[in-house]
Amino acid sequence: PICDCFNFSNFKSDILSLNKNDPKYKKFLNRIRAFLKFRKEYDILHFNFGSSLFHFPKYNLYFLDLPFYSKNTKKIFTYNGCDARQKYPTMQRVAFSACHEKNCYNGICDSGKMDKIKQKSIVKVNEYADYIFALNPDLMYFLPEGKTSFLPYTIAGWNEINSASYRIDKKIKIIHSPTNRIAKGSNYILPALKNLEKKYPIEVYIIEGMSNNQALKIYQESHIIIDQVLIGWYGGFSVEAMKMGKPVAVFIREDDLKFIPPQMAKDIKDTVINIDPFNIEEILEKYLNDTSLLIKKSQASLEYVYKWHNPLSIAKLVKEVYES
Repeated sequence: PICDCFNFSNFKSDILSLNKNDPKYKKFLNRIRAFLKFRKEYDILHFNFGSSLFHFPKYNLYFLDLPFYSKNTKKIFTYNGCDARQKYPTMQRVAFSACHEKNCYNGICDSGKMDKIKQKSIVKVNEYADYIFALNPDLMYFLPEGKTSFLPYTIAGWNEINSASYRIDKKIKIIHSPTNRIAKGSNYILPALKNLEKKYPIEVYIIEGMSNNQALKIYQESHIIIDQVLIGWYGGFSVEAMKMGKPVAVFIREDDLKFIPPQMAKDIKDTVINIDPFNIEEILEKYLNDTSLLIKKSQASLEYVYKWHNPLSIAKLVKEVYES
């Protein structure tokens, strides 16, 4: 990345690094220097997480830099999830979701103010963006039609994550690794797993607060990986698991599949163990009673991830937009 302004994974940046401990004036000057460099040297600007160098929605200041880039500069935006997703429209559209849960991400969206901020942000982006990518299908409900397309996830370290021969041991290891317990539906997942532990030889691991490298080693030893049961799609965690050839249990919202390629929609339904908050125990029991089904899902995961999440394929899709 050129700038680490919204960098939660600690990737190094080439031009602009914003140290949290720096005084505000220093951060602002660094942004100005970077902005002047971007204006002169780049033909394509690709903004991530629905933001830009001078975007301060908390102060009702939206994308202040966008009008000052050259009209010949192509501006691309990527939205990842809650940078576009809105609580109350989501609650009106579906019967259950992470947005229905109280205190999701500490209740930051509960007042409705965040919905209005996101709506204003998207209106401004629509005015200046040449193209927009959405990494979750449901974001397409909120982003400008005709200018936005779905883009599958890919992951850092693709070549370092390898699959091993999938074998069922005496105990089946099930892993759940929530970035946020409420958003992922852990309050539904964990009681179901506790009930299953009473009936089946399984070991349950909850992975939190450890580095990605540490977590990946534990994923390698698992038999089933559970992602989420509320959002309706899967994240980079599931892509890592599929690359290892692990069966993934996750909630896929059928209504949102209209936004992705039809073949991908068919393939994802054939690949994952599709669970929701109300059938976790029932669905997983089928696979615990017949572990040959897990072996089939393991192979399906590998085929799917290479077909739809290969970084070269994703890069090609983005490159085609850059060059269009």
